[in-house]
Amino acid sequence: MRTLLSFCLFASAFSAAADIGRFIEPIQVAPKATVPSVRYVVKSSAFVSPHAAGPKTQEAAPIADSILIDRQLIEKRLGEALAHRFQATGRISAFLTREWVNCPSSSGFIVKIKDCSPDELTPSTFVRFSIWDQGKELGRFAEPIRMAHFVEVFYSKAPLARGTRLGLSNLSTRLVDILKQHAGSVPSQSRLSGYQLDSNVKANSPLKWSNLSKVVLVKKGQIVDVFASGNGIYVTMKGMALNDGVEGGNVIVRNLSSDKEFPAKVLNENSVKVHL
Repeated sequence: MRTLLSFCLFASAFSAAADIGRFIEPIQVAPKATVPSVRYVVKSSAFVSPHAAGPKTQEAAPIADSILIDRQLIEKRLGEALAHRFQATGRISAFLTREWVNCPSSSGFIVKIKDCSPDELTPSTFVRFSIWDQGKELGRFAEPIRMAHFVEVFYSKAPLARGTRLGLSNLSTRLVDILKQHAGSVPSQSRLSGYQLDSNVKANSPLKWSNLSKVVLVKKGQIVDVFASGNGIYVTMKGMALNDGVEGGNVIVRNLSSDKEFPAKVLNENSVKVHL
């Protein structure tokens, strides 16, 4: 009887479990995932170049251009060196009067002038110089040289009479060599406002300093205004010029009140200045 009761209870429990299973969704069991392979990396504190390793090559130093210092090149460099030596405006050209032997060098060579005889800008001179390249002296030379100094100078546009006041209206400019037949010509940068012609000049002729004289602004016996200043004092008075005076020049002036005489600097046609 006890055995029959246990069997009935077991059958009843099994039947209840079967009915409950209808309300529970089936459980899907996924296949076992494969474990990815593991890659072991060894790190180093040393710097690793991102580029592929290869044979080491040493970068070659730049090589200066190799040239030959010929006659034309050395004359050009001599002209530049002489212009610097004499601080000349315009352009200096040098011409060798003897045969020149070409000298190998780099394009960065320099010319150093040691001395000139005579030591001034003249049509002919004897020059001692050396050539240096990359800190090394390539050679020393002593050469007779002809020089030309090209400068813009004034030329007359038309015939000009003595006493003419000069300006751009009656002058033009040309580039000439002032060391030869144009020696003494007036450079075009010169200020001519205080000058006049001291002699007649033909048309298309170079204007030379020997053709000019300064304009007399104050004449002997002329009454002028005298401006005196200095030490905080400023005085004006009348005076008489005792000699002719040009612009920027000095004249002797007599004070009309005290008859004292003193030197003064000419300012313009009617005025002079005195510094107390």
